[in-house]
Amino acid sequence: MKHYFFIFFLLVIFASYADEAHCNSDSICDWAEGRVDSRITLDVDGMGLSLPSAKSTSYQLIKRYMPSLLKNAYLSIVMDSSHRLGDYLALGEIDLGDLNVIIDSGKEKSPIFGQDLRSVILFHNVSTNDIAKFFVKHEIPCLPSVKAISSVGKSYTGILIDARGKLPIHGEYVDDELVPCIFPKIWDTNMDMLYEKNMVSPETLMKRNIVVYSDTLDESSYSDVIGVEPLRIIARGIFGQNRTDPIISVQDSAKLLSRKENLRLLQEGRVVILCNKELLKVVSSSDAPDENFYFAYHEIEKVIDDSKAKGIEPSKRKNIIKFTMYDIKFVADEADILPEETGRLDVIVEALLKVAGDAHFLIEGHTADLNRPDDQLELSIKRAERIAEELVKRGIDATRIQT
Repeated sequence: MKHYFFIFFLLVIFASYADEAHCNSDSICDWAEGRVDSRITLDVDGMGLSLPSAKSTSYQLIKRYMPSLLKNAYLSIVMDSSHRLGDYLALGEIDLGDLNVIIDSGKEKSPIFGQDLRSVILFHNVSTNDIAKFFVKHEIPCLPSVKAISSVGKSYTGILIDARGKLPIHGEYVDDELVPCIFPKIWDTNMDMLYEKNMVSPETLMKRNIVVYSDTLDESSYSDVIGVEPLRIIARGIFGQNRTDPIISVQDSAKLLSRKENLRLLQEGRVVILCNKELLKVVSSSDAPDENFYFAYHEIEKVIDDSKAKGIEPSKRKNIIKFTMYDIKFVADEADILPEETGRLDVIVEALLKVAGDAHFLIEGHTADLNRPDDQLELSIKRAERIAEELVKRGIDATRIQT
């Protein structure tokens, strides 16, 4: 009799930091305002400079360091349901030169002195629409492929979707909060797509984002987008790995699709999405991963896809790449792996070898329920250790593995 062992490989990718020890930054993505706000601080004492005479030199140093200091914060910006900006860098949709152009296009306030005259601070911001422009490729907006149930309906001046609170995640048995992004999609409960960036006219996308985010029902704050008679919708769920896409009812979808005037609202981007207030300002964490994390993840994805191996699922969160490997077969009540698992272990090792040497691997295992908790825990540990041994045999440095 065979037991199945559910095992999780966690690859912890340590973030890269800018080499400029005397210059640091912090950034906030403000989705309600549609911009990324950054503060860059230069330690003039550490640089051997004196204020106020060295203010101009300090500014030039900040400008020199700014792209590398802000890069990781920008790479972490959520673009859509399955990508961050760093993913599109790894996929070749943009390059680091484009990212520098985005950062250099930002607005700045005049540098100011720190209170102790030992630092110079520069405030910088970039519109999220300036990021979106790099991804506008279409010339003519398309229409939703789903057809209206009826041609009888009302004309509206905009679309307001209330997605606050926690909502069911499509395809999962959990509830979660909607996360703002640059290119959300809107789906109905049949999972027909009703809205995405290619449905918006390029002229509109050159001026503003495809949605406006807010947390308030006070429509006067965004009436310039949705007018005074919007179609008011309560979201039924959320879709996407990044929790970005609201799902609306088929009935609300029918109201939206019933008239050409309403379809024009999509082309004009007259959409407001309400979400929870605390998610409207996203602080970039100090351990935000650099571009190598995203390149490694997509290399790993390619290895697994090309192998056609079943039961291996990569995913990522923050600076961690997680492998879930399902149904690893062991000898019953033992830590010996059955020979038929050799192929999948070979794929895992090929994927791990794509990861830079500063990553460490944590192996966690869960075995079948034996109704003996102590024995079950001991067996899980032994099996995790045996998996580690197999990885080492295949070329993974043992010092990089923890169980």
